[in-house]
Amino acid sequence: MRPFRFGFQAARANAPEEWLELARCAESAGYSCFMVPDHLGRLAPFPALMAAASVTRNIKLATYVLNQDWRPPAILAQEAASVQLLIGGRLELGIGAGWAQREYRQVGIPYDSARVRVNRFAEYLEVVKGSLHATTPFSFHGTYFNVNEYVPLTPAVVPPPILMGGGSPHILAIGGRLADIISVSTRATPDGRVDMPNIRLAAVEDKVRRVREAAGERFGDIELNMTVRDLRLTDDRAATARELLNQWAAVPMRLANVEQLTVEDVLDSPHMAIGTVEQIVEQFEIARERWGFNYLEVSSSDAESVAPILERLNGR
Repeated sequence: MRPFRFGFQAARANAPEEWLELARCAESAGYSCFMVPDHLGRLAPFPALMAAASVTRNIKLATYVLNQDWRPPAILAQEAASVQLLIGGRLELGIGAGWAQREYRQVGIPYDSARVRVNRFAEYLEVVKGSLHATTPFSFHGTYFNVNEYVPLTPAVVPPPILMGGGSPHILAIGGRLADIISVSTRATPDGRVDMPNIRLAAVEDKVRRVREAAGERFGDIELNMTVRDLRLTDDRAATARELLNQWAAVPMRLANVEQLTVEDVLDSPHMAIGTVEQIVEQFEIARERWGFNYLEVSSSDAESVAPILERLNGR
C-alpha cells in the first residue's frame, strides 16, 4: 500500500511575491507536490513552476493539468524535458483533454466534440510519452498527429511521470494504458461545464473499475490521485452539505446538474471531505484501502482545514 501524500493546487496568485510565498508555504507545510492549473487569466504553468522551483528545494512541481489543445505534443515534450532538467527532476507532467469551452472561445480555437477531443488525446499522450522516453529520433504517424524524426533533448533527462487528469470513461481508459499517475476527477458536460452528479460514489467506483480494466497487469504500477473538491471541518455534516449544494447552484455557468444531487450524494462522495478531523482521516484511509487513493489533491484555499489531516496522514 502506497503511503499518503498530498498535492497543493495553487490558488490564482499573479503577483510575483504572492506566488513565490505560496510555493514556500506548500513546501514548509509538508505537501508532496505544488500543482499549477492551466487556465486563462493565471500565470502560465511552466514559467510559474520555474519560479516556484527557485524558492523551494524538494517539493515536486506539477502541471495540473495541461490542455492538450494549447501545445503540440512534441513541443510539449521539449518544454517538459527542459523544465525537468532545469529543476532537478521534480516535475510531474499533468495532461488532460481540455474541457473549458469558454476558454476555447476566448483564444479562438475550435471546441471539437468530446469524441474528437478524446480520440485526439489518445494519440497526444502516445506522442508525449514516446518523445519523452526516446533516446533516438522518434516518429509517430496517426490520425491527428504525424511526428517525423523528433530529436530528444538529451539522454540525461529522466522522463517525468505523466499524470493524466479526467473523469470520462474513455479518458480514464487511455490513462490506464499510458499514464503513470491518474487523477480521478469529474467529467465535463458537452457545453464545457463540470457535471456535478459525476461526484457520486457509484461514479467514482465505476471510474476506478475502468482504469483497472484498461491497465490490466500494469494497474499496480499506477498511482491513483483523488481530486478533493471541497474539504470542510464541521460537526454538522448535513448542514454543510446543504450549504455547498446552494453555493454550487448559484454558479450554473460553471457547474451543471447540481439539482440532481442530494445531501446524501454529497456526503457519500469520495470527492468531498466533510466532517471532523477524525471522520475525514477515516474517510481517506477507507478510500486508500478500498480503491487505492493515496495521493490527495486539495485546494490551497482549504489549506487551514487540511493542516491537521495532513499532520495525521502525510507519509503514513
